[in-house]
Amino acid sequence: MEVNPAAALARAARSLAARLLERRVRRIPVHVAIIPDGNRRWARRRGLPVWMGHLRGYMVMRRVLDWLWEMGVKHVTVYALSRENCLRRPRDELRKLFEILKLAYGDLERDERVARGEVWVRTIGDLDMVPGELREEALKLEEATRGAGRTLNICLCYSGRWEILEAVKRLDGRQVDEESFTRLMPLGDVPPPDLIIRTGGEMRLSNFLLWHAAYSELYFTKRLWPDFDRYELLRALVSYSRRERRFGA
Repeated sequence: MEVNPAAALARAARSLAARLLERRVRRIPVHVAIIPDGNRRWARRRGLPVWMGHLRGYMVMRRVLDWLWEMGVKHVTVYALSRENCLRRPRDELRKLFEILKLAYGDLERDERVARGEVWVRTIGDLDMVPGELREEALKLEEATRGAGRTLNICLCYSGRWEILEAVKRLDGRQVDEESFTRLMPLGDVPPPDLIIRTGGEMRLSNFLLWHAAYSELYFTKRLWPDFDRYELLRALVSYSRRERRFGA
């Protein structure tokens, strides 16, 4: 395989910079949420089919999860597919995405931390929109890992508005306050995200964790998700470490 010297040098420089940045991380968030944007743009800029961008994005996510677990993060929530994606993306692209997700659930089942009972793998979203075989695999893994100390929340065909409406359906005429209403939500049993990372240059939440993100710290980067690396993750954590969290006080 031909090696690009300039690219190799750039990777080595970022690796060294990451080691230096790691010393400046003073505080680790309990819950990190990720909007991994830019897979399609990454593929198109390289003249590749879109599904290859999604596959590359999945490979990056595996590494990022390992880094987060190693750093001591307890909860991770990933915006795998929005409900709008599931309604509007071309069928061929969705079919490939669901195939990659099926691969992901199989890999998670064999993951060392999951196998040791350390991570509860949950799938949150309108699963009626998900192919039956994939839905069964997701629910099976969720039940098999239930009760683990850490959680990986995979938001699939999910939207923040959908989640709020799900909680409203469970009210059943009860009078509730913010805390009890939160517990009615599909993600209401984990603490709200301390840090939300979005890649790809867009500076919005795109219907993600609307209720839970009220006091989350936000980190936006122009870097496309398939190019996201340890250096960029550490930049997000250093940024988070510097912020004073007052929660309205």
